[in-house]
Amino acid sequence: MIALIKELILGFKTLFPGGRFRYVLVVLAMIGAVVSISELLVLKLFVDIVVREDQIPQKEFIFLAVGLLLFFILTRVSQYAQRTYRVKAFARSFKALKKMKNRGARNPEWAMAFELSSLLTNATQLLAILLFFTIIEPTFALLNLAVLVIVLTFIGRIFANHLELQQRLLTERGGKKARPQRRYAERIKAAESGGLVSAAGMIILLGSLLYLSYIQEISIADTLIIFFGVRLQGASLTNSSRSLMRYAKAKAGINEPEEDE
Repeated sequence: MIALIKELILGFKTLFPGGRFRYVLVVLAMIGAVVSISELLVLKLFVDIVVREDQIPQKEFIFLAVGLLLFFILTRVSQYAQRTYRVKAFARSFKALKKMKNRGARNPEWAMAFELSSLLTNATQLLAILLFFTIIEPTFALLNLAVLVIVLTFIGRIFANHLELQQRLLTERGGKKARPQRRYAERIKAAESGGLVSAAGMIILLGSLLYLSYIQEISIADTLIIFFGVRLQGASLTNSSRSLMRYAKAKAGINEPEEDE
C-alpha cells in the first residue's frame, strides 16, 4: 500500500507542475467526490421524506420533493462540468511541462493523467464515505476502515506486480516483444482480481450490516443508506483497481506509444 501511494505521488509530480496546475486537479477531484457522495445525501433525504410522508404537510412535502429534484440536477450538471474541464486542465499542464508531443491522443501521458485524476477522485470519495459512516454509525465505520485498509493493501500488491509485468512484456526477448493482446489480457486480469478483492470486502461489510440491523443497533433508514454507501464504496474500489492497471499499462508504454495503442 505504501509503494502504491509513492508511485501515485511520483506520477502526480511528474505529470503536473507545481502551483495552480496541481491545485486545479485537486479541486476537480474534490468536486467529483462531492458529486458522488451527494448521491448518499439525496438518498438520505429521500428516505426521510418517505418514512415521514404521513406526518409531513402537503406544502412541505412538495417543497422537499422539488428541492430534492433540483439538488439532483445540480449534482449531474456539476459532474458534467468536472469531467469535461479535465481535458483543458491536462492540456495546460502538459503545455507547461512541454509534454505535448506530436502523437495526439496516442500520448501515454494523457492516459496516465486521466487515471490519476480518477484515482484522486476515488480516494477523496472513499474518505467522504468513511466520514459519512462515522457520523451515522461509528461502530460500523470502524469495521469499514479495517476492511478498507485490507482491500487497498491487496490491490496495492496487485498493482505493484502488474507494473513490473507490463514493463517486462515490453522488453525484447529473442528479437520479439509480447503481443498487444497479452498485455491487454494481463491488464484486465489484474484489474478484475482487484475487483474480486473489493467484492469480498463488500460482502463482509454487508453481512455485518445485516447483523447490526437484526439486533436493532441500526435503524431501518440508516441501514438502507449505509447499504447504498457500501455499494458506492465497492464500485469506487473496483474502478480504482481498473484505473491502476490502466495506469500501469500506460506508464510501461511511454517508450512504445505506437504498440501500446
